[in-house]
Amino acid sequence: QTNIQNKQWYQRRVRARLKGKRNIESHSAEPGPDFVLTKFDLSGHSPLVEYCLREQNLSKDVGISKLLSRKEISNYPSLEGQTYRQLISQSRKRVKEITTNMNKYWEDCRRLHIRTTHENIEKRLEYQQRSNKLLDNTAVVSKLAEMIVYDRCHGTTGAAAKIASTIDSLIALQEEAEEKQQHQHQRDAHS
Repeated sequence: QTNIQNKQWYQRRVRARLKGKRNIESHSAEPGPDFVLTKFDLSGHSPLVEYCLREQNLSKDVGISKLLSRKEISNYPSLEGQTYRQLISQSRKRVKEITTNMNKYWEDCRRLHIRTTHENIEKRLEYQQRSNKLLDNTAVVSKLAEMIVYDRCHGTTGAAAKIASTIDSLIALQEEAEEKQQHQHQRDAHS
């Protein structure tokens, strides 16, 4: 029950603070005003009048005036510029957009990686099945062994390409023979 009382006390305190708060405006995010340092003559002479009097030798206390430095605003910032609150809000939106795009990009990369991995696994399994079928035929294995031994002994150029093309053609012939057998079995089953 003390937690509930503490929570209620805290909520009342926050409401009281919010009632007393004024609407705080954000400061402009643009550069501030431009200042110019000026000198002010305490004796009341303007620099132009002082110069003329000095040139004509009309005043003996000319040039002994006390000057006070003062900054004046020469250029005010625009009122239509962005405030820090707007700039921070835009930055947060941009960061959120970039984060969303990056997450989408990485998710697309992950999906592509998974898809290509599955395709590679399927191709490898298919190749292994075809190789196993080919290696089950002893005549083919002996012919390939003879070709490899001949290549190693005599060092003929292009032998590897010949062996690869022979393997491909043997696999193709074996697949054609299997297809013919399947068609024959299907015809026999329908008859």
